[in-house]
Amino acid sequence: MLPRPRGQYIAGALAVVVLASAMLAGCGESADRSVKIVEPAEGATLNAGDIKVAVEVKKFNIVDKIGQAAVDGEGHIHYYIDAGEIPTKDGQPAVTKSNNTYHAQATKEYTWPNVSAGEHTFAVQLVNNDHTPLRPPVIAQVTVTVKATGGTTGPTRSPSTSPSQTSSPAGETTTPTSGGGGGGGATSPASTTAATTPTATRPSATPTP
Repeated sequence: MLPRPRGQYIAGALAVVVLASAMLAGCGESADRSVKIVEPAEGATLNAGDIKVAVEVKKFNIVDKIGQAAVDGEGHIHYYIDAGEIPTKDGQPAVTKSNNTYHAQATKEYTWPNVSAGEHTFAVQLVNNDHTPLRPPVIAQVTVTVKATGGTTGPTRSPSTSPSQTSSPAGETTTPTSGGGGGGGATSPASTTAATTPTATRPSATPTP
């Protein structure tokens, strides 16, 4: 068997380093694009209820083309809550198995409604119009503590349990299927009546994992 070219080992190592850095201090980046969670801050203590996640994006255009064909340099954002391992499989919609743990959005902020008391992890990922992850993936996440109105902290929210009244556009309605990815007709998570849902949210379809 011929020895593997040294360059392939180096490229593989760099890909691992980039992906790992995306999980540090709420900031993810690659050589030419990045995303950072500016709200809430890592380790913050928040009150139960609606919680806004806002991000800062560099060198990547956020456009309202959820579900359309991928175009280099543009796409939308997938917002995740207590999703566990973030989906980054090449060529596959970056959506979670439960539509309740992700939301596809063509804006730089999204409000998760009715977040319960406990420890929660919010994550974001830059994705292509068709909900597929970038290469290498660009992800950021923060973990916060949410306390009940009375000041006590409840159990950690289960990834399978979604905040009530959560509605998400497609895919970045965090997972593209026809949404979370998916083209125009992606299915979306249950519609929300929460008045805190960002008005800029595009009623997109949520792709099925």
